[in-house]
Amino acid sequence: MKRFLFGIAVAALGAASACNPFAPHDQSVVLSVTKLDAPAAISSGAQLTVVLTVAVGGCTSFDHIAVVRSASSADLVAWGIDGSKGKTGVACPAFIAYEPHSYTFDPPFQSSFTVQVDRGRLSPLVTTVQVQ
Repeated sequence: MKRFLFGIAVAALGAASACNPFAPHDQSVVLSVTKLDAPAAISSGAQLTVVLTVAVGGCTSFDHIAVVRSASSADLVAWGIDGSKGKTGVACPAFIAYEPHSYTFDPPFQSSFTVQVDRGRLSPLVTTVQVQ
């Protein structure tokens, strides 16, 4: 009986937290990346560091770079936080800043390694690094 009541209490708590009007809203946004810097070539055992120039400002700040990688390529997305998202009456300063953020890949790589940065509605930035 105790296990049954505990199960009901957990289910009720889970349902209540899913509808909690005081819980913070998801403020995640895909940030605009204006530039992708990568070397033209690297040696086969070296690490590969790429630099993304990310647009932030107003109520938007950089959070992290999400990466999906295979042996021959990587897809990157720059994620940020929009402090005004989900709130009303928030005044954000009208400025844009461009911040460099780097990401380092460890070997192994195939003979060429393609890096793509997804930018939401804009076309992706793509570069290919030759591995020697």
